[in-house]
Amino acid sequence: MRLLSHPPARIAVVAFAQLLLVGLAVGPRLSAWATGEEYLLEVTGFDPHDPFRGAYAQLDYPGLPSGRRVPDGTAYLPLQRDGEVWVARRVLTERPDDGPYLACEGDGWGLDCGIGSWFAHDEEALAVEDALRSTTGVAVIKVDSRGHAALVDLRLP
Repeated sequence: MRLLSHPPARIAVVAFAQLLLVGLAVGPRLSAWATGEEYLLEVTGFDPHDPFRGAYAQLDYPGLPSGRRVPDGTAYLPLQRDGEVWVARRVLTERPDDGPYLACEGDGWGLDCGIGSWFAHDEEALAVEDALRSTTGVAVIKVDSRGHAALVDLRLP
């Protein structure tokens, strides 16, 4: 009699596979939260309320490259201190040897570094939109040693 012919064993294998997939999906963000160092980035935003995703503020980072062609696949943004905040002035296709950097995914026209949305209840998302409409705020992110980032706080003006 084979092990997988028993329903409990089959359920256990399926449950383990699902847990493994979830772990792979959220692992980089959890790593940033758990082991990352904090960096401050200038942030602007707007609130594209989406009934399917809930209330969130879509964020933009003026100190990060945008609005120009970027490489497909993984791109790296070396971070440099600029006063109180950190900025990235260039996009690399190879992982930097040292210094803090963001590991992002490029689609040819934009970069996704995993820090582009702030999910909140309706009132908070609207407050973020109002605060960031005409001025900038500060995003507190954590970045781990592999460049994975997690947005942990927003400091509004």
